[in-house]
Amino acid sequence: MNRSEKFVFSRTLTSADWGGTKIISGDIVKETIRLKETTGPNITILGSGSIVSQLASNGLIDTFSLMLDPVVLGSGTSLFNGIPGKMDLRLIRSKAFKSGVLLVEYEVKK
Repeated sequence: MNRSEKFVFSRTLTSADWGGTKIISGDIVKETIRLKETTGPNITILGSGSIVSQLASNGLIDTFSLMLDPVVLGSGTSLFNGIPGKMDLRLIRSKAFKSGVLLVEYEVKK
C-alpha cells in the first residue's frame, strides 16, 4: 500500500503526508474518467460510500469487491445509498475465511 499510487478526492485538503498520494479537488466523475483512460493497475476505492454511489451512478464501476464481516451493527448507511436505479451484478469470485469473513466479487453487467 505504501508503494501504491493513491488518489484522495477532497475539497479541503491541499497536501498529503503519505508518499505517492495525489489530492484531487476537481469533479469526481470527470477525474475518474480521466484516470480510467490511463494505463496502469485497476482503481480501488476504500471506504467511501458517497464516491461509490457517484461513480456507480455514472457507470464507472466495473466490479464490486465486498468483505462481509460477521457483525451486526444495527444501523448505518447502505453502500448502495444514492444509486438511482437497479444494477445487475454477476458473482465472479468468493472466498470464505476462517474468521467468518466472506469476500465476494461481483462484475457489473453492462
